[in-house]
Amino acid sequence: MDSSTPRHSGEWEQLLQVAPCGMVLLDSHAVIQFINPAALRLMGLEQQEVIGQPLANVLPNWKDTPLYASLPAFLGAQSTFEAVDFDVPGPEGSRLRVYAAYVPNGAEKARGVLLTIIEATEVATLEQRLHRAEYQASIGKLARGIAHELNSPLDGVLRYTHLALEQLTADSPVREYLIHVKEGLDRMVRAVRAFLEFSRQVTTPVNRLANLNQLVDDALLLVQHRAKFQQIRVVKHLDPSLPTVLDGGLQHAVVNLVKNAFDAMPRGGTMTITTRVAASGHVDVDVEDTGTGIPEDIRMRIFEPFFSTKPIHQGSGLGLIIAKEVVERSGGSIEFTSRAGVGTTFRIHVPVAPVEANGHGT
Repeated sequence: MDSSTPRHSGEWEQLLQVAPCGMVLLDSHAVIQFINPAALRLMGLEQQEVIGQPLANVLPNWKDTPLYASLPAFLGAQSTFEAVDFDVPGPEGSRLRVYAAYVPNGAEKARGVLLTIIEATEVATLEQRLHRAEYQASIGKLARGIAHELNSPLDGVLRYTHLALEQLTADSPVREYLIHVKEGLDRMVRAVRAFLEFSRQVTTPVNRLANLNQLVDDALLLVQHRAKFQQIRVVKHLDPSLPTVLDGGLQHAVVNLVKNAFDAMPRGGTMTITTRVAASGHVDVDVEDTGTGIPEDIRMRIFEPFFSTKPIHQGSGLGLIIAKEVVERSGGSIEFTSRAGVGTTFRIHVPVAPVEANGHGT
């Protein structure tokens, strides 16, 4: 048994040496007994400077942190938690997240404390992703609930409004009022449909694969009648070598951007839609119009829910926020540039699907 202990100890030390996170072992007097290369890098230290040194001497700027104040509880095996996380200062103004756990030895006192260290920015990114996923799931459920609650009564009110209009003569003063009521109801119906579409997108797991060229062609088929009616020239520049991407509802985003482009050109113009392989393993879709452009004073608000500059009977104000949500669910981003009197270009920027997804996706 004794002869196997050093071998196992060496194996564990090798594992800690190659661990991607920082690992620091303190003895019962808070003296550093072991530190791996990742911890040295994160804390900006040299190994020869720290082994055998008290933690307070090596990192004096940790003395006023909750971590340092909690060390006596860990060393005395008095902590009620197996591990506690702390934020501490790192080199050059950075922040570190440290997880402290006491190492028991079967006695009243702890054998020491193991510190696991990672960059706080990595933790913040993971926490943001988790919060984003929770937010999307809750918003999706809320949207679906609202849509179902409103759908039936709206359908009934709209039906009776149509019946009332049919009973009125063309010169009836009430007719104009009911026409305004119908326009408002039509907008509410579109909003409910958008809610349902939104809820389906944000609550469906992203495991589909898609070719963006096919999504673009399908989206243009849906609006081809509008292009002819509004005398809009549609130009396509589609890269035939596009790789597949993860699809969190991207066709809905493309359709909304195309419709927005058409709305920006009520008297005709040119819409150019381009796909290309971008740098760093991404694919881009650009939707460019020759409309009037987005006014400077509202550019910060265009992704707000229900914000719309269109007449009340034309838009719900949910198109761009839904496009943004489904693009982000696909791992991408959406941005735009606009010039007054020249036009606007929206760009969908999504990552190429990973190899394993291409091998097993549906």
